[in-house]
Amino acid sequence: MEKFFLQVRIRYNLFMPTDSINTYTPSSTSVRRRLTRDLTLLVLLLISLFVFLSYLYSKQIQKNITIAVIDATQNLSIEKNNRLFEPITNNLVLSKKWAQLEYLTPEKHNVFNKRFIPILETLPQISSVILASSDGREYFFTKRDDDWVSRYINPEKNGTDSAVWKQWSSNNQLIKQWEENTSYRPLERPWYQLGITSDQKTPIKWTEPYSFYTKQIPGITGVTSWIDKNITYVLAFDVTLTEVAASLTNTRVSKNEISYLMSAQGEVILPPGNKHEVKGSSKEGSLYAPGKDMGNYIIFDSVNHWLNRNKPLEQINTFSRNGNVWWYKIFNLEQLGHSIYTGVIVPEKDLTDVISENFKFMLIGILILIFIAVIMAKFLVKKYAHQLKDVPKTSIANGDFSNEIYHLLREGESETLEFKSTMRKNLKSGKNGKEIEIAWLKGLVGFMNTNGGILLIGVDDDSNILGIEADEFENEDKVLLHFKNLISQHIGLEFSHYIHLIINRIEEKMILVIECERASRPVFLYHKNEEYFYIRSGPASVKLSISKVIRYIQNRYN
Repeated sequence: MEKFFLQVRIRYNLFMPTDSINTYTPSSTSVRRRLTRDLTLLVLLLISLFVFLSYLYSKQIQKNITIAVIDATQNLSIEKNNRLFEPITNNLVLSKKWAQLEYLTPEKHNVFNKRFIPILETLPQISSVILASSDGREYFFTKRDDDWVSRYINPEKNGTDSAVWKQWSSNNQLIKQWEENTSYRPLERPWYQLGITSDQKTPIKWTEPYSFYTKQIPGITGVTSWIDKNITYVLAFDVTLTEVAASLTNTRVSKNEISYLMSAQGEVILPPGNKHEVKGSSKEGSLYAPGKDMGNYIIFDSVNHWLNRNKPLEQINTFSRNGNVWWYKIFNLEQLGHSIYTGVIVPEKDLTDVISENFKFMLIGILILIFIAVIMAKFLVKKYAHQLKDVPKTSIANGDFSNEIYHLLREGESETLEFKSTMRKNLKSGKNGKEIEIAWLKGLVGFMNTNGGILLIGVDDDSNILGIEADEFENEDKVLLHFKNLISQHIGLEFSHYIHLIINRIEEKMILVIECERASRPVFLYHKNEEYFYIRSGPASVKLSISKVIRYIQNRYN
């Protein structure tokens, strides 16, 4: 026969029991539940501790790896930057001294070319050399294909809107000359404005990144100045940033790392060959200020995130795109006095891959926690072992139902065991009687108010198995429904999780086994608009007077 269980659970605010004045013996069910609870809490605590420690450990590893990777890339970028700019700076300083000794002016074209052709050939990152004076004259010299090109501006001789262009051979021989109209004004250029502010303390200054007027490619200009016969001269080296950007693109410590060059305003210097339609030439490189419509380009994501955070330098930050997290840092390459910023981006996935390689350390942590859990579990079981031996029986093992019932019958009625012949039928009168129902309901209330217990219905006082066939229920479902209704009417469904009903057969007779746990708050029996309080005293349920109920509750629950 299939076994049925009634276990209605309703959340309720319970009185919290404390140490009672009267000592009592807890039920075995209660002790087992407490043991299960403690072991479960222990496991949950250890798992939570492990998860928390693993989280902290992974986050710390992730942070350390991020700092190490980005710092290594930063140092490598600074090293490459120094290698590129140190010779430029040194040549600019030497060229100033040479120009002062030679009394160099924008008119000395041949002398100028002989000096700077070797420099431009050996330092290809220098795009052009310019010499301008405070009276508006300028000589611009640069390489074009296999030859050299110069531009000469002299407002007094040729007018303010005219420029004389010359083409020179590699051995400094004039090939041709022509004149063009121009709106170019050397004294209005940012490099000239910066140059006239040079002093002895900072003889070399660098502009911020901008697009060169002639070539329309991004770069910076190093300038130095001097005064001769009340005329200020500014010598300038235009340095393209495309090679620097390309060099940074190849600067990697991790496989998926991204490095890029940018201005202090967030304008990105893209390396040659980029596919974005931006200011500058796609063949030579571009200076690009990212906006809203920027496509799926992770560099611009990091720059926009940086701009929105008020441009923090030397700080590692994170942003997300398409569900992926990226770490980045932006720093200033200011060792040589120029304002070039560099960004480094590292995908978090690279960091988590490294963390997974350290999984063995986490595994060791798991084993240690399991070992601790086993030790503590043994301690708890040992702690409760004595109580489990001595507690009265308040539940049965369903896997060995018959033997459990026979064992109870041999023990006979006690404080934790009671027998009732029927559930509702008065065997003497042959009719259903309310007094029969109230009699065994008293027993349930008494069990819950004391130490728990077992009520067998279908067994007489002499331990004879009668069965509940005399109650004439149509089927087991009717038994369950009637039981539930009685509990609801006379005790309250909020206490039903302390009561467990088992319907089973033994000797071909149906009996009811009702297991009662010790309740955590007072339980009353409701009958005829009255409330009654019962406790177990020996094999009987005893009703207490109001005064005794108050003292009992105070001692037991407060």
